[in-house]
Amino acid sequence: MLRFRRLAGSQRAMRFLLAVGLLLVLPHRLTGQTWNWTSEDVDFQGESTWIATDAEGNLHVSYYAMTGGQLKYAFRPANGTKWFTMTLEHSLGFFVTRITVDSNSNPCICYTPRVTKYAHWDGKKWHTQEVDPGSGVVGFWCSINVGGDGKPQISWYLEGGTYFRYAILNDGVWAAQSIEGGNGALPGKWNSMALDSQNRPRMSYTWFPTGMLKYTEFDGKKWKITSLDSPNDSPGGTRGMGSSLALDGQGNPMIVYYTEDALKMAHYVDGKWNKEIIEQLPPFGPLYGWRSFRSSLVLDSKGHPHIGFQSLKGLEHMWWDGKQWRSQLLIAALGNTYYDNAMAIDKGDNLFISYRDPVDGSLKVLAGRPTPAKSVTPEQKVKPSEQ
Repeated sequence: MLRFRRLAGSQRAMRFLLAVGLLLVLPHRLTGQTWNWTSEDVDFQGESTWIATDAEGNLHVSYYAMTGGQLKYAFRPANGTKWFTMTLEHSLGFFVTRITVDSNSNPCICYTPRVTKYAHWDGKKWHTQEVDPGSGVVGFWCSINVGGDGKPQISWYLEGGTYFRYAILNDGVWAAQSIEGGNGALPGKWNSMALDSQNRPRMSYTWFPTGMLKYTEFDGKKWKITSLDSPNDSPGGTRGMGSSLALDGQGNPMIVYYTEDALKMAHYVDGKWNKEIIEQLPPFGPLYGWRSFRSSLVLDSKGHPHIGFQSLKGLEHMWWDGKQWRSQLLIAALGNTYYDNAMAIDKGDNLFISYRDPVDGSLKVLAGRPTPAKSVTPEQKVKPSEQ
C-alpha cells in the first residue's frame, strides 16, 4: 500500500506560505468566479472530518481529535458564527468518521476505531454502539445514510476479513452482510453510499489490488455489482480512490473518483455509463497514502454537481455551471499533505467544506456563498469529451 511523506519546511515557513496563499487565492481569484469564501475556526485540532447540513441550515461536523483519541462533534446554528464542540467518546485509536442527519435533523455518525461504531443524537442525548461485533478488524472508510423510514444504513471495509460489509438497523438490531470480498481481495477501502427513493442503498467502492472502481445497488433481494473503470480500460493506473456518490434528480448515480493523475466522473444516463476526466492532476507518485485521495460530491438546487477535493495542487472546488466545468483553487498546497476535507450544501446553495489545516492541525470550515459572475477567469474549463 502507498506510504506517507512528511511535510517539508518549518511550521513558521508553512504559516507564512499559507497566509500568502490565502491572500492571493481567496479574495482575488474566487470573487470573479461566482463564489465568495470565508474561513471559520472550529477546533484547535481535528482530522478525518465530515460535514452535513440539516433542513434548517444548521451545520454538523464529526471528526477525530488526536489528543485523547476522541470522537468529537461540532455544531453551528444557521446564520450563526459560534461553533459548539463536544467529545462523544475517547481513548480510541485513529479512525475515519462520516456524518449525516435524519429526517428530524438529528446527527448520525459512523466511525472505525478498529471496529464499526455508530453514534446518534435522539433529541435528548447521545447513544453509541458497535455495529457488527466479532466480525473482524475494521479500517479505512465507512459511509452512513438514514432513509425516510428512519433506519440508519452503514457500509465499511472489513480489514481483517477483507470484505466489503453493509448493515441496516431494523427494530434496534443491526442486520449485517458481506457484499463482496474474500480470497485476498481488498474491496471497499474507499466507499460511498446514497439511498434512492425507496431507501435502498447504492454504493461506489474500490477493488484492490487490481485498482478498480465498482458500483453496487440493492434491488430488495440481491446486490447487482458493476465494474465501472479499471486500468485495463484506459491509461491512469489504479483508480476508484476517494470515490463519492450522489444521485441525480432522476435517481441516476453520479460518481467522482481519482486515478493516479486525474479526477474523473462516471454518470449513468439513458441506460449507460458515461465517463469523463474532470481535471488532469499532477501525478500523486508512489509515496502517497490512502488519505491523499479525498473527494465529496453534492448537487445544487439546479442539479449541478459541486466537488470538493484535494490534490498536489491543494484544496479545490469544481462545479458544473450548466455549460462547462469551472474550478477554484481554495488553498494552495504546502508540500505533500492532506486536508481530510468534506463538502456539504444547504437549501440556499451555500457550500461548506470542513478540513484539517495542514499547518497546525486545527479544524476549519470554509463557507462559500454564490455571487453573480463578474468575469471569465483562467480557471474556467470547457467540459471534456466523454472518455
